[in-house]
Amino acid sequence: MATPVVRLAALPVEVEGKKDEKVVRWLKHYSSAQRILIVGDGDFSFSRALVTAFGSGANLVATSLDSYGALICKHHQAESNVRELKRMGATVLHDVDVKDMKLHTCLKMKRFDRIVFNFPHAGFIGQETQLHVIKYVDLLAAWLFCTPSAPK
Repeated sequence: MATPVVRLAALPVEVEGKKDEKVVRWLKHYSSAQRILIVGDGDFSFSRALVTAFGSGANLVATSLDSYGALICKHHQAESNVRELKRMGATVLHDVDVKDMKLHTCLKMKRFDRIVFNFPHAGFIGQETQLHVIKYVDLLAAWLFCTPSAPK
């Protein structure tokens, strides 16, 4: 069964804060006050939807495995998404491999309240409903949530 696509921009945004306080906006499990790391966003549309809903990208870091050049060749909306993320104050990093993230100069000293690992296609040919893709997603999820320490 295919996972339904949810467009974040269509979801209601809850706002909390008083007149003299900085406004905190909530979108489901995410808040504009949280430091959020996005991994595996593809064309950066998920990250863009979050910063648009929050009105700021100050607390968001979005990463891509691809170089900027490869990214804009693969995804026609990526260039405008990256431009908008930067305009809204988000940090956008390219050539970031999840296996080496802890060594990345822009990430190694940061702490995050939320880490979002999007798993859209995983580079497979075929649909997400195919058995080998489902097994791989299950294996990866089990490793991510059950492994006591990160790989060396």
